Amino acid sequence: MNYLQKVMGAAQEELSAIRESWYMLGFLSWVPLIGFAMIIAIFLEGVPRELPVGVVDKDHSQFSRMQLSRLESSATLQIRDYYDSVADAAHDLSGGDIYAIVIIPEHFEQRVRQGSQPAITVMLNTQFILMSKVLKSAFSSVFMESAATIDYVTTLAEDERPELAKSAVMPIRLQITPFFNTYNNYFLFLVSAMLPAFWSILVMITMVISIGEMFKNGREKRWLESAGGSLSAAMLGKMLPYVAVQMLWGLGLVYFVYGVMPWPFAGSWLILAAAMLLTIIIYQLLAYGFYAIEYKYDAALSFTAVFTAPAFAAMGITFPLMNMGDIAVAWHDLLPISHYIHIQISQANYGAPLESIGSSFAYLALFLSVTPLVYWRYKSQSKGWM
Repeated sequence: MNYLQKVMGAAQEELSAIRESWYMLGFLSWVPLIGFAMIIAIFLEGVPRELPVGVVDKDHSQFSRMQLSRLESSATLQIRDYYDSVADAAHDLSGGDIYAIVIIPEHFEQRVRQGSQPAITVMLNTQFILMSKVLKSAFSSVFMESAATIDYVTTLAEDERPELAKSAVMPIRLQITPFFNTYNNYFLFLVSAMLPAFWSILVMITMVISIGEMFKNGREKRWLESAGGSLSAAMLGKMLPYVAVQMLWGLGLVYFVYGVMPWPFAGSWLILAAAMLLTIIIYQLLAYGFYAIEYKYDAALSFTAVFTAPAFAAMGITFPLMNMGDIAVAWHDLLPISHYIHIQISQANYGAPLESIGSSFAYLALFLSVTPLVYWRYKSQSKGWM
């Protein structure tokens, strides 16, 4: 029996174990399907709309009603309620019923007419970081447009020349051209990273479960014998069925985002597939390693949960890596998915050449250095399996 036959023998043994376990079949089929579908469904709309805000109008004037009318006309904002006091509104803000409070001060219209520049106060719940960013943009757009309109009307009344009034209000015309996420769509921004993060958790947990179920059911001897007594062939053969399934899931998710959805994929699918394959193998090796720490099923699952759970937060997608603390940066570097996502973004968004993402591949390759240690841990235990 040559080495390849030994590997395939172990793979066949693993396929038999999967067929006999509804638990393992679930983690390869309906568990990821439901998880991925939920993430996609939550963010499918892509652009936040009609975010509830509260209003405290202390002026009740024509000008204040004009401001509120402009707020209502914004697709992003929706006035949920009017409050008599800021304290009442703050209660709903802290409770999550509204995301922001708009406070129009007393004598607002009078001060506008006097040209004393009264301030409209907006209070945001900045615990919702992304939501706050959307709200800031929406409020800035609404109130800057409103201010420009007032300045335009005032200048026009004094000069009666529209072109001069317009240039006085906007002496500089600003053009902002976004790169990459040109749609300003949160589905592309968030889901394209959330799906790989969840996928990486499933890759590692599924492998831990496979190893744990094997020891739990006393199949380690049968596993080793299926590979002709070769531990390395047995370990590799156990990995193969999951590599195939997880590659299908991973490529399918990326294809959904950049193939089914209306966003182009600018780079090389071959480079992405190579990075994906390397990431799967690394997480499987880490699963072997985590189980070998104590050879306890529950402990391995706990270690895996602690290691993989912060995947999305530590990627550097929603929070800039340069603003993270040293511990967060270290955690980012320790997660293989952090380096994979750099490759995915570089390929999908701007088709970066291989040499420009070599460092990300190098970081991933460094994780393979745990292979001898993992093998040694299982080798030291395998004598008692035969």
